[in-house]
Amino acid sequence: MEWTFEIPFGAVTVRQEGERVLCQALGPMDGNGLYKAWLHGAGGKALLGTLIPEGGALRLRRTISLSQLKGQGVWPPTGAEVVRMQQYAQPVAPLGWQWTDCPGRLLGERSLSRSLQGVDRALLRRAGERFYLAFPCRPEEPFPIPPLFCLASVEQLGQGAHYIFCFSRRGRPEIMYDLADVGNTTSEI
Repeated sequence: MEWTFEIPFGAVTVRQEGERVLCQALGPMDGNGLYKAWLHGAGGKALLGTLIPEGGALRLRRTISLSQLKGQGVWPPTGAEVVRMQQYAQPVAPLGWQWTDCPGRLLGERSLSRSLQGVDRALLRRAGERFYLAFPCRPEEPFPIPPLFCLASVEQLGQGAHYIFCFSRRGRPEIMYDLADVGNTTSEI
C-alpha cells in the first residue's frame, strides 16, 4: 500500500513493505530554516524526522516498523505535514537598502518580471526617480535577470558581491551611469 500527501511545502510518501514502512518527504531547499516531517493518523501524529539538503532539495527517507506506527496511532496514515521548526536569521540589509519579497513585481515589462519568478528576495534602494535591485553574486546559481546581463554592475554591498540593476520608477531598465546613487558600495569588482 502507498499514500502520497501533497502539502504546501512539498510531498510526503508512505509505502508499506511487509512489516516495515518507508516514509519519504521532499521539499524545496529555501535556506530559511530547519524543517521536520510529521505523519498523521486517527490517533495523533508521529515525528518522522528532519529534512536534510540533498541533490538541491530538502529530503527525508526513513524506514519505521509497522508496529511502531500503529502504537503511535498513525496507522493507517490520514495525512502528513512538514513544519518549519526554526527559522534561520535573515541577513541584515546594508545601510540604505531594504529587503523586498517577490522583486519581479516591481518590473514594468512582463518578460523581465517572469525572469525573476524563482527569486524570492532582493535588496532594494530607491533614489529619486529610480530604484535599484541587488542580487547576491553566486556563480553556482543562474544569473538573476538574464535579459539584462549587459546592464548589471557588480559591486561589493555589505559582506559580499552583488549584481546591481537600475530601473526607472515604472520598472523599466536603465543604464547605470553613476554609482553614487547606489551608495554604500565599498569597491568595484
